[in-house]
Amino acid sequence: MSKFEHKNLNGVMPAMITSFNKDESINKEGLRKIINHLIAEKVSGLYVTGSTGETFLMSPEEKKKVIDIIVEEVNGRVPVIAHVGSIGTKITADLADYATKAGVDGLSALPPFYYNFTNEEIFNYYSDIAKSSHLPIIIYNIDRANLMDIETLKKLAAIENIKGVKYTAATHFNFEVIKKDIGNDFKIYNGMDQMAISGLISGADGLIGSFYNLMPEIFVQIYENMKKGNISEAKKLQTKANIIILYAVKKAGYSFIKMGLNWMGLDSGYVRRPFTSFIGKEIEKEIKKDLKDLSLENDLSGIKFLDAL
Repeated sequence: MSKFEHKNLNGVMPAMITSFNKDESINKEGLRKIINHLIAEKVSGLYVTGSTGETFLMSPEEKKKVIDIIVEEVNGRVPVIAHVGSIGTKITADLADYATKAGVDGLSALPPFYYNFTNEEIFNYYSDIAKSSHLPIIIYNIDRANLMDIETLKKLAAIENIKGVKYTAATHFNFEVIKKDIGNDFKIYNGMDQMAISGLISGADGLIGSFYNLMPEIFVQIYENMKKGNISEAKKLQTKANIIILYAVKKAGYSFIKMGLNWMGLDSGYVRRPFTSFIGKEIEKEIKKDLKDLSLENDLSGIKFLDAL
């Protein structure tokens, strides 16, 4: 049974990458090193096998293997939230059951996507997942997968173990509505890395995002400064992070994140096809030069992966 209650699932939680070898097999040792690096940087938890972890490029058995490695390596030091969502209810519920037995502390799931599912079908999907596990469940609300409206979220929040939402959209004004209509105990996790401050000001309890793999020290400082009311300092840090994020997303975010971790001696490995890996290619040299220039132009000191250049 998890030692972490849902009320304590706050703070900065990287949506973890999955380390793959060049042949696309799971890089177990690389994964373990990244886990320990992130925990050393004082993240509050890990959100695993999500879209940043390339979940939709993995088989159910591979996801189970990744969950097992992470739970074993974390060993109760921080909470682990496993994303188990897919387009099918049975596949999702089966993975939820497995992850629960493996020892994760919470679950998360995208709504079913691609087909134009009705609100009733989406409700039934989450209801079935909730029946497969006693763990707290975090809905994943993202515009790429049929962004759910407030009324749908309110209905889902009535399911006993649905305890929060990862909200990946720019409509942060909805955070206040969610807290007012559902209650303060219903957790909101901002999923827009470049809008961490906006999310926290609007009522988010925590941050879950891709670039927290690469710059955990920056986002932990943002979160801590916001908790203390040091908004001006948090804004300086957010501006630094956003310069990197805006550059990276133009190049291909996941490849960029893995490349930056490799520069720090962390074996983050390769992305899976059809994504393109940058490691050892001419573009890597170009990116290094661009980042050195950006760092000089904008004083990006204190970002550890840049310091490793």
